[in-house]
Amino acid sequence: MNTAAIPARNSSRRELQPASRRHSRRGANPLPSSSWPIPSPGLSPLSASSTRTIRTVELQLADSPLRSTSDYTPTPRDMAMLMALDSYRYLDRGQLQALFFSGSRSCQYRLRWLVGHGLVHTWRVVMRPGRVCRFSIYLLSRRGAVALAEWLDEDPRPYLRRAEHALERRFHLVHQLEANQFFVDLAFAARELPGHGLYHWVGEHGVQDAYAEGDERGPIPDGWGRLLAPDREVLIHLEWDRGTEQPRRLRAKLHAYTSYFSDRAGASANQVLFVAPTEQRERQIGGLLPDHVDTDRETCRLWTTTTAFIAAAGPLGAVWAGNGSGRRVSVLDMAGLPRSDRHVEDAVGKPAWWLRRPGGGGGS
Repeated sequence: MNTAAIPARNSSRRELQPASRRHSRRGANPLPSSSWPIPSPGLSPLSASSTRTIRTVELQLADSPLRSTSDYTPTPRDMAMLMALDSYRYLDRGQLQALFFSGSRSCQYRLRWLVGHGLVHTWRVVMRPGRVCRFSIYLLSRRGAVALAEWLDEDPRPYLRRAEHALERRFHLVHQLEANQFFVDLAFAARELPGHGLYHWVGEHGVQDAYAEGDERGPIPDGWGRLLAPDREVLIHLEWDRGTEQPRRLRAKLHAYTSYFSDRAGASANQVLFVAPTEQRERQIGGLLPDHVDTDRETCRLWTTTTAFIAAAGPLGAVWAGNGSGRRVSVLDMAGLPRSDRHVEDAVGKPAWWLRRPGGGGGS
């Protein structure tokens, strides 16, 4: 699987069209705001609590009327943010600020501009009981999808499908936000270390495109990343577990990883990271690992941790247990590929990184 770049699509240019809220799929909630109970320790930042409480998340669509397009001048950073929303479906204001801004005021101003021009949708978030306000959540609009496709000189139809799907099929919104938060935290932690950086961050559809480009079928993680260190490049496959999958499905997922990477060159540089919501769930996943580990063959490596460990020590801390071992290690201690000529200064989250990475976090 070549995940170094998102494969190109057939190019096509279209005029910008006004944003639409029309729901075209059966089963979608047609209301501009909605609420439903979900088991969640929080949205962003990650919570250190290992107890799961039932909260109701209220989403209120907060789009502003479209302004005149006479001053419609998106910046490279604007397009990079649209590209990130296309790749990762949902990002909240804290995540966008960490990736693209040095302060909250400039972040809020630019996001209001994007909302005002209909390029993104925004949901205001309130969690009950207690009316706990969270960062607003942003996602790509139809207008933003067309603008992004035009900027990339690609067919807008896949972008439109993904934007509509994110708006209408938001059943896994919290799961997606939590998985995205891991990569945002990883990028933020790595950029503070000399010689380190999260060079690649690829979302689910980017991984699927990479498999299709190679005419392959393989396991689809919640996100894929390439972490640069001074002497190696660690390949990360994130599995953000919310405790809902049955053991049968977990076994199938583990088998998919180990069978795909079995006897492939450099397979041991691929680190599959399972993040569990509780210690009990981590033990359950860890108990399945020995059945899928063959020390006599080259394959990927399997690791587990909990959200509480990550919240306490950070994503680069010694939080990962492998193959039932009681000893925990850091991602920086894991095997990787030999260091390439990729520039760590261009890693995701570095100052003005998007200017040097026009393909976004999934580009070369």
